[in-house]
Amino acid sequence: MPGRAKAVRAIVFAAAASVAVAGCSGGSDGSSSGGQKQQSLAADVPKGFDPCKDIPKSLMDSEGFIATSRKDTDGGGGIMWRGCGWVNRREYTVSITTTNITLERVRAKGFRDPQEFMIGSRHAMTTRQFGDHPACVADAEMKEGSLEILLDNPPDSETPSSDSCELARSLLEKIAPLIPANA
Repeated sequence: MPGRAKAVRAIVFAAAASVAVAGCSGGSDGSSSGGQKQQSLAADVPKGFDPCKDIPKSLMDSEGFIATSRKDTDGGGGIMWRGCGWVNRREYTVSITTTNITLERVRAKGFRDPQEFMIGSRHAMTTRQFGDHPACVADAEMKEGSLEILLDNPPDSETPSSDSCELARSLLEKIAPLIPANA
Protein backbone atom coordinates (compact mmCIF):
# COMPACT_ATOMS: atom_id res chain seq x y z
CA MET A 1 0.00 0.00 0.00
CA PRO A 2 2.83 2.54 0.62
CA GLY A 3 3.66 2.53 -3.11
CA ARG A 4 0.07 3.39 -3.99
CA ALA A 5 -0.02 6.17 -1.38
CA LYS A 6 3.14 7.69 -2.87
CA ALA A 7 1.64 7.51 -6.36
CA VAL A 8 -1.53 9.25 -5.18
CA ARG A 9 0.53 11.98 -3.47
CA ALA A 10 2.57 12.44 -6.65
CA ILE A 11 -0.63 12.96 -8.64
CA VAL A 12 -1.96 15.44 -6.07
CA PHE A 13 1.41 17.23 -6.09
CA ALA A 14 1.36 17.47 -9.89
CA ALA A 15 -2.17 18.85 -9.77
CA ALA A 16 -1.11 21.45 -7.18
CA ALA A 17 1.82 22.45 -9.37
CA SER A 18 -0.48 22.92 -12.36
CA VAL A 19 -2.69 25.17 -10.21
CA ALA A 20 0.43 27.22 -9.44
CA VAL A 21 1.12 27.53 -13.16
CA ALA A 22 -2.41 28.77 -13.78
CA GLY A 23 -2.35 31.02 -10.73
CA CYS A 24 0.84 32.82 -11.63
CA SER A 25 0.60 33.09 -15.39
CA GLY A 26 -1.81 36.01 -15.52
CA GLY A 27 -1.12 36.61 -19.21
CA SER A 28 1.94 37.95 -20.94
CA ASP A 29 0.94 41.59 -21.31
CA GLY A 30 2.56 42.60 -18.01
CA SER A 31 -0.68 43.75 -16.44
CA SER A 32 -3.04 42.21 -13.94
CA SER A 33 -6.65 42.81 -13.12
CA GLY A 34 -7.33 46.18 -11.56
CA GLY A 35 -4.93 47.93 -13.90
CA GLN A 36 -1.88 47.23 -11.73
CA LYS A 37 1.34 46.93 -13.68
CA GLN A 38 3.25 43.72 -12.96
CA GLN A 39 6.95 43.34 -13.40
CA SER A 40 7.77 41.74 -16.74
CA LEU A 41 9.26 38.27 -16.68
CA ALA A 42 12.89 37.51 -17.39
CA ALA A 43 13.44 35.38 -20.48
CA ASP A 44 14.90 32.56 -18.37
CA VAL A 45 15.20 31.38 -14.77
CA PRO A 46 17.96 32.90 -12.61
CA LYS A 47 21.44 31.53 -13.26
CA GLY A 48 24.10 30.56 -10.76
CA PHE A 49 22.16 28.00 -8.70
CA ASP A 50 20.73 24.66 -9.82
CA PRO A 51 18.67 23.07 -7.04
CA CYS A 52 19.26 19.59 -8.50
CA LYS A 53 23.05 19.94 -8.35
CA ASP A 54 23.83 22.64 -5.80
CA ILE A 55 21.85 21.43 -2.78
CA PRO A 56 24.12 18.96 -1.00
CA LYS A 57 22.76 15.43 -0.79
CA SER A 58 23.82 15.45 2.87
CA LEU A 59 21.41 18.34 3.57
CA MET A 60 18.49 16.59 1.89
CA ASP A 61 19.40 13.29 3.61
CA SER A 62 19.46 15.04 7.01
CA GLU A 63 15.94 16.35 6.29
CA GLY A 64 14.72 12.87 5.34
CA PHE A 65 14.29 13.53 1.61
CA ILE A 66 14.67 11.05 -1.22
CA ALA A 67 15.17 12.49 -4.72
CA THR A 68 12.41 11.64 -7.19
CA SER A 69 12.87 13.41 -10.51
CA ARG A 70 13.74 16.53 -12.43
CA LYS A 71 10.82 19.04 -12.34
CA ASP A 72 11.25 21.41 -15.29
CA THR A 73 7.98 23.12 -16.20
CA ASP A 74 7.00 25.88 -18.60
CA GLY A 75 3.82 27.70 -17.64
CA GLY A 76 1.66 30.22 -19.42
CA GLY A 77 2.91 33.71 -20.16
CA GLY A 78 6.58 32.71 -20.22
CA ILE A 79 6.77 31.49 -16.62
CA MET A 80 9.39 28.78 -16.06
CA TRP A 81 10.46 26.47 -13.24
CA ARG A 82 13.71 24.46 -13.32
CA GLY A 83 14.55 22.06 -10.51
CA CYS A 84 13.88 18.74 -8.83
CA GLY A 85 11.39 16.95 -6.64
CA TRP A 86 11.86 15.00 -3.43
CA VAL A 87 9.67 12.84 -1.21
CA ASN A 88 10.17 13.03 2.54
CA ARG A 89 10.29 9.83 4.54
CA ARG A 90 7.44 11.28 6.60
CA GLU A 91 5.44 11.25 3.36
CA TYR A 92 5.30 14.87 2.28
CA THR A 93 6.61 16.10 -1.05
CA VAL A 94 8.68 19.06 -2.10
CA SER A 95 9.63 20.61 -5.42
CA ILE A 96 12.63 22.97 -5.32
CA THR A 97 13.07 25.09 -8.42
CA THR A 98 14.50 28.31 -9.72
CA THR A 99 11.82 30.38 -11.43
CA ASN A 100 11.54 33.66 -13.28
CA ILE A 101 8.70 34.61 -10.91
CA THR A 102 9.90 37.46 -8.70
CA LEU A 103 8.74 38.16 -5.15
CA GLU A 104 7.19 41.37 -6.51
CA ARG A 105 5.04 39.29 -8.86
CA VAL A 106 4.04 36.90 -6.04
CA ARG A 107 3.02 39.88 -3.88
CA ALA A 108 0.98 41.35 -6.74
CA LYS A 109 -1.05 38.14 -7.03
CA GLY A 110 -2.44 38.64 -3.52
CA PHE A 111 -2.11 35.00 -2.46
CA ARG A 112 -3.48 33.93 0.91
CA ASP A 113 -1.47 34.21 4.14
CA PRO A 114 1.70 35.95 2.86
CA GLN A 115 4.55 35.94 5.39
CA GLU A 116 7.65 37.97 4.51
CA PHE A 117 11.02 37.51 6.18
CA MET A 118 14.76 37.78 5.54
CA ILE A 119 17.30 35.00 5.10
CA GLY A 120 20.61 36.77 5.49
CA SER A 121 20.36 39.63 2.99
CA ARG A 122 17.72 37.92 0.81
CA HIS A 123 14.06 38.80 0.94
CA ALA A 124 11.85 35.72 1.24
CA MET A 125 8.20 34.88 1.70
CA THR A 126 5.71 32.06 2.08
CA THR A 127 2.23 32.03 0.56
CA ARG A 128 -0.71 29.67 0.26
CA GLN A 129 -1.61 29.60 -3.43
CA PHE A 130 -4.06 26.70 -3.66
CA GLY A 131 -7.33 27.70 -2.00
CA ASP A 132 -8.02 25.44 0.96
CA HIS A 133 -5.25 22.98 0.05
CA PRO A 134 -2.56 22.80 2.78
CA ALA A 135 0.38 23.13 0.34
CA CYS A 136 2.70 26.11 0.74
CA VAL A 137 5.07 27.97 -1.56
CA ALA A 138 8.24 29.55 -0.14
CA ASP A 139 10.34 31.89 -2.30
CA ALA A 140 13.78 33.43 -1.78
CA GLU A 141 14.73 36.39 -3.94
CA MET A 142 17.26 35.89 -6.74
CA LYS A 143 18.26 38.14 -9.63
CA GLU A 144 15.35 38.16 -12.11
CA GLY A 145 13.36 35.54 -10.20
CA SER A 146 13.47 33.36 -7.13
CA LEU A 147 14.26 30.01 -5.61
CA GLU A 148 10.88 28.41 -5.01
CA ILE A 149 9.91 25.56 -2.71
CA LEU A 150 6.48 23.99 -3.19
CA LEU A 151 5.76 21.77 -0.19
CA ASP A 152 2.71 19.55 0.18
CA ASN A 153 2.09 17.97 3.59
CA PRO A 154 -1.13 15.99 3.08
CA PRO A 155 -3.43 15.01 5.95
CA ASP A 156 -2.46 11.33 5.59
CA SER A 157 1.28 11.99 6.09
CA GLU A 158 3.13 11.16 9.30
CA THR A 159 3.20 14.91 10.09
CA PRO A 160 -0.41 16.02 9.44
CA SER A 161 -0.37 18.63 12.20
CA SER A 162 2.85 20.26 10.92
CA ASP A 163 2.13 23.48 9.04
CA SER A 164 3.29 23.27 5.41
CA CYS A 165 4.53 26.87 5.46
CA GLU A 166 6.60 26.27 8.60
CA LEU A 167 8.15 23.20 6.98
CA ALA A 168 8.79 25.08 3.71
CA ARG A 169 10.29 28.10 5.50
CA SER A 170 12.57 25.89 7.60
CA LEU A 171 13.84 24.14 4.46
CA LEU A 172 14.24 27.44 2.59
CA GLU A 173 16.28 28.85 5.51
CA LYS A 174 18.72 25.94 5.09
CA ILE A 175 18.95 26.14 1.29
CA ALA A 176 18.93 29.90 0.55
CA PRO A 177 22.36 30.53 2.15
CA LEU A 178 23.82 28.15 -0.48
CA ILE A 179 22.79 30.52 -3.29
CA PRO A 180 25.78 32.59 -4.46
CA ALA A 181 25.47 36.28 -3.59
CA ASN A 182 25.55 37.25 -7.29
CA ALA A 183 22.70 34.88 -8.25
